[in-house]
Amino acid sequence: MSKGVIDLYELLEVASDAGEKELTKAYRIKALKYHPDKNRDKPEITQIFHDIKTAYDTLSDANKRAEYDEQRRAQLAKRQRQDALSGHRKKMKTQLEADELRARQSREAELMRAQSMHDEAARFREESLRDDSRRDKKMREHVQRMRQMEADDEREREERKRQATAVMADVDELDRSIRVRWDPSEGDVGQEQLAAAFAPFGEIEEVVVAPVSGNGRRRGKQQSALLVFKSIAAAHALMNVQHESPQIRRFSRFWAAGKEPGAVHNITGMAPKATPGHTSASSGSGASGAQGQTARPDISELDLDKIPGIEMDFADFEALTLMRMREHQQPKSTPT
Repeated sequence: MSKGVIDLYELLEVASDAGEKELTKAYRIKALKYHPDKNRDKPEITQIFHDIKTAYDTLSDANKRAEYDEQRRAQLAKRQRQDALSGHRKKMKTQLEADELRARQSREAELMRAQSMHDEAARFREESLRDDSRRDKKMREHVQRMRQMEADDEREREERKRQATAVMADVDELDRSIRVRWDPSEGDVGQEQLAAAFAPFGEIEEVVVAPVSGNGRRRGKQQSALLVFKSIAAAHALMNVQHESPQIRRFSRFWAAGKEPGAVHNITGMAPKATPGHTSASSGSGASGAQGQTARPDISELDLDKIPGIEMDFADFEALTLMRMREHQQPKSTPT
């Protein structure tokens, strides 16, 4: 029933199809229970007793009951429609609330994801900046170390060059001279051929070929020449060449002074060390073809071509050369 309308059947607690006897019995029970004389301390009971009497009077009268049943059915139908509509509305409301909740949760999740991505990007940028800073620092340190190493190497090279220059300033021309011998039967060799053959070892100041008489040629006497290099490093390189070409192999080579100059030992202490185990030609008074397993320092890389105080006037050089040749031939002219 609608709000404010009393359902008479519910009031008497009987079914809607109850007969007259059931109505009378129910009325008597309710009337005794809610009679005002028995409930004087409850004024509201009077109204309930009045409603019970009205319900009995209406339902005990066939016409009134039929009219009431019609109204009751209409009210029940209306209430059912209202309940159904309320249920639909309630369902819609529940659905709307659920949709709104999901939308709110989705927005919150999206905001959380965006915030998380922003935080992650910020952290990545900070780490990248730190990594870049560390890399830049390491690179700067590496460049600084490399520059320091280059500066140290340059100072070391300059110091070696200075020391070598100081030593070479006192090198005598004889210490820069190499005597070579060859068999003339293999072909005549002149100054130009000798200069061209030995030029790869360093700049040559002078080439003097010793003359050989016809009698000496017939006896198969070896020819000789004196090579004066501008640098003792070039002379040392010729005496210690490790891989002889066929063009060089035909010449026997000797230090003009008869032994390896002491200046070589002073300079080789400042020159890069050769790799042990390589075979080099013997120096001193021995021939270049001798078989010796000697590990010699290589001073050919020293740039000593422009050392002052090592040039000689040609007239003095010629006199020195003729003197050496006479000294070389003197033992042969002495009678036995």
